[in-house]
Amino acid sequence: MSKRSSKGRLDLNQLAKRIVDEAIGDAPKTEAPLEKSMAAITLGRLGGIKGGSARAKKLTAQERSQIARIAASARWETGKVKMQWHKILTDSDAQQDTLGAKMPFLRFTKENIFDDHRTWFREVFFANLRWIPNKDKDGRDYEEASINVHVIILKNDIGVRQMHLDHKPHRANNHGAPTTHLHYDEKTRRALEKQSLTGHQIIVEKNLQGTFSLSVL
Repeated sequence: MSKRSSKGRLDLNQLAKRIVDEAIGDAPKTEAPLEKSMAAITLGRLGGIKGGSARAKKLTAQERSQIARIAASARWETGKVKMQWHKILTDSDAQQDTLGAKMPFLRFTKENIFDDHRTWFREVFFANLRWIPNKDKDGRDYEEASINVHVIILKNDIGVRQMHLDHKPHRANNHGAPTTHLHYDEKTRRALEKQSLTGHQIIVEKNLQGTFSLSVL
């Protein structure tokens, strides 16, 4: 009996990586394979839709999270990415209206981080930045740093944007709240605000050269 050829087929890991890479511009647009596979069963509604951006719009929040986890491993294995953090955007993160005032920043919650997120972002993920000590109006110590971030929102390349981070350990006293925030620059904030991106996946990556990128899928 002749063996069935596997040429042209993608397993779940490959499909996940392709979707994420296409959505953030790391791969050319491709058409989903027509042959039904385990990946197609898992992501059945994606079959036949062209382009990572179009496919990403069809994903549920749970599917985006699953794909981001798989793609993270694939990208680390290729040596492209040193570290990665991802989460599902809340209304506040996505600069959409909430009951309170809009907060123009992204909170670095635990999500896929196995270490203590209250210290990990300052001491590991953003450790290479120049942190400057400061005090808030109540005299509590905190640190802040400038950061250049390459921003891509649904394949729209916003460019490298200058933002700033702050790390305030006392935030953890409020039921373990995130201690590190990324404050959006005005162009990124407006790009998020004019679209309804709540429930989309946001990925922040640090590459081997120590530079950073932020992608919304």
